[in-house]
Amino acid sequence: MTTLPTPRDSRKDWLAVLLLCALLMLPNLLWLWYYHSLPVWIEGFVFPVVLLLVFFALFGDVPWLGCLLLTPFALLAPMEAYFVSRYQHPTSAEVIATLMATNPNEAREYLGTSLIPLAVILLSSTMLSLGCAWRCFRVRLRWRNSFRTWTLVIAVATPLAAAGVAAITDREASQKPTHGTLNLGPMLSGTIALGYPFGVVERIATYHSEWISMRADAAKLDAYRFGAHLVTLKPQRQVYVLVIGESSRRDHWQLFGYSRPTNPELSHMTNLVPITHMVTSWPESIDAIPLIITRKPITNRSIAFGQASILRAMQEAGYETFWISNQLAIGYFDSPIAVYAYEAQHVEWLNHSSWNAPGSYDGNLLQPLHNALSNTQGNLFIVLHMMGSHLQYDFRYPDKFKQFKPTWSDSISQVPNGVRLQNSYDNTILYTDHVLAAIIDTLRKSDAISALWYESDHGEMLITPTCDQGGHGIGTKYEYEIPALFWYSDAYATNFPDRLSTLRSNAEKRTLSTSTFPSLTDMAGVDFPGHDETLSLFSPSWRYRPRIVNSSMWSVDFDKATIGKKCPIVLPQ
Repeated sequence: MTTLPTPRDSRKDWLAVLLLCALLMLPNLLWLWYYHSLPVWIEGFVFPVVLLLVFFALFGDVPWLGCLLLTPFALLAPMEAYFVSRYQHPTSAEVIATLMATNPNEAREYLGTSLIPLAVILLSSTMLSLGCAWRCFRVRLRWRNSFRTWTLVIAVATPLAAAGVAAITDREASQKPTHGTLNLGPMLSGTIALGYPFGVVERIATYHSEWISMRADAAKLDAYRFGAHLVTLKPQRQVYVLVIGESSRRDHWQLFGYSRPTNPELSHMTNLVPITHMVTSWPESIDAIPLIITRKPITNRSIAFGQASILRAMQEAGYETFWISNQLAIGYFDSPIAVYAYEAQHVEWLNHSSWNAPGSYDGNLLQPLHNALSNTQGNLFIVLHMMGSHLQYDFRYPDKFKQFKPTWSDSISQVPNGVRLQNSYDNTILYTDHVLAAIIDTLRKSDAISALWYESDHGEMLITPTCDQGGHGIGTKYEYEIPALFWYSDAYATNFPDRLSTLRSNAEKRTLSTSTFPSLTDMAGVDFPGHDETLSLFSPSWRYRPRIVNSSMWSVDFDKATIGKKCPIVLPQ
């Protein structure tokens, strides 16, 4: 008969279990290093510790099995810790989607010189967990004291008590006795999701659900065809780039009359045509971007649209297509856009961070653009999707572009909040200017017939002394007035002088982002049945249409609307 170890003999075995738990807690401790708020302490320390206690209490008779089940999390713990140290927050379902879509070459570039040391650490972490499981199994380690019993009792009693309190305090408890219990699950799930290791389960489940849904929606467009073809064949390679900006308002661009030097590079660039009076019909990306890349009607409030995007038309005409994004692949606002992204033959997601963290700058788009130009031979159509000027503004640009000071992050400053916020926002425009200039320089050096179309999805409202609303989705004039521009190579001007002349004659007219799709096809010499030239800025047939803009409450003609006095909300007459 095998003799169980004495309590004294068990201390070394339990120390191995504690070392495993310490490894699993490392990502949480790094998160706490950067943020010290009470919610972070609860999500990053209290809940993970309690859940680890409950986990081992459940496996008290077979702790070796608990260690074995935690081995995948031990393997991933150094990766999670590496991510937190780099981006100062835990991973998420959206980040997991980006990482899963990353190919091995991109992963090597992302990890760089950290790849080999990290591989050694991952192996060591795995061996620690497996060694701990083996040690517990070999000595038949057990947890059978009263502390384990009380841990299990409290673990069961706490959610039941919380559910009971919620049910009692609910005004409609008599009609819906389970109402409080049903609300408890999402509340606990949200609290657990950011902690390690158990939050990873929820993140992976969310990623899987949203990813499958997004790809299913993308598959619905597979059969759609425009019947597009290239009008004029040229022996020289043609490369066209659509850059979709984010949250950029036109009146903060030097190029469009702003008093600050937010466009020092573009303002001195030749072959540039500003589109001076463009507005978007929607103040949010989920509705605004489809108007740029599809023929979706202006007032269509449905997220789904049954037609494919400009990527399909370009591909039918013989262009090899790319979608290179510094945004996220899944999420409520991201998945509907990713549906169109996957029409491209090559898709690359670069953002390994999130909206609420620094570190993923739009300059990251440059190398994939260079790779696309270098690794292919034929005609190309490339979409580059920026993070642009999306909140938080100070996360959107590197330190060297912190030219307008003090910024929002300079909290010790005595300068009013509105001024600091504006400085941060203007720095994002300054950085966008630099990235666009670098993209244009890359195209100029490509020796191709090339052109670039830039357009922001929507603008942004900044807080003012009379209006405390900021961001987008509000419906102010600054969210509809967007910057747009066209750059062309010398070879483009030589080969297509009529197109260029027509665009210049239309560039200062009042137009909508819904003109972008037909303009891009004409820019690239692509035609198809049903193509409406009266919407194209490259066509002599272009004609003005009422510029209808939408909000959550109404649709209104922008050129006939009333603008609110305190908050510049676009209102019906």
